[in-house]
Amino acid sequence: MVFGPLPQGAPGNDASTLRALDAVPDRDAVRQVLDLGAGRGRTTFALAQALPHAQVTAVEIHAPFAGRIAERAREAGLADRVDALCGDMAKIEVAAGSIDLIWAEGSIYVVGMEWALALWRPWLRPGGCIAFSDVVRWTGDLSKEARAFWAAEYPDMASEAAIRSRAEAAGYRVVAGFRMPKAAHDAYYVPLAARAAELAGCADTDVAQVLAGLRREIDVVRRFSDEAGYTFFVLQRSDG
Repeated sequence: MVFGPLPQGAPGNDASTLRALDAVPDRDAVRQVLDLGAGRGRTTFALAQALPHAQVTAVEIHAPFAGRIAERAREAGLADRVDALCGDMAKIEVAAGSIDLIWAEGSIYVVGMEWALALWRPWLRPGGCIAFSDVVRWTGDLSKEARAFWAAEYPDMASEAAIRSRAEAAGYRVVAGFRMPKAAHDAYYVPLAARAAELAGCADTDVAQVLAGLRREIDVVRRFSDEAGYTFFVLQRSDG
């Protein structure tokens, strides 16, 4: 009820998506792409348009979203290159070494970063890449209020340095990393704030509780925007 009408499910925009894609080594040779946790399909279609010779498979567990991606692909004349698979991105069957690029924008937390990197690595061909974004601690010492919020909401949140170290330990080379700009965060949080305002006064106690949590998140993210936010990472499978 709360999240359905939103244009996307996490911070991000096409400019950041394409910046990360530009960092993928030999990106024009990419032919098989998995877009995991594709949501409403923003990244799916950004990737399909930027990689005209690639097959993009969007994996999304919420059936209405997966169905809409398939419908949009037909409407855009991309049904031959864009597939939509309704399923759990941690449980799908993928042939070893069959994927050139795995995309997990704003979704890797669902699986857990270390588990995801281990699980997905065999799916990649040698030299294949994973690109993902996640909320990251940008400062070594969070403010007391921000620290308490993130400890409750995302206790696994790590620093950029820690993520790079984990990636290398999991068998990857860190190709690129950048902090996503305010515009990418606003693309999610501005519509989210508007949706929370639209539902203000809802009599459903469960919805009211969700809205209270969202307002808290929006407030903390905005007031402590220099302490934590989404960072994009591009990793390449290391086989040396």
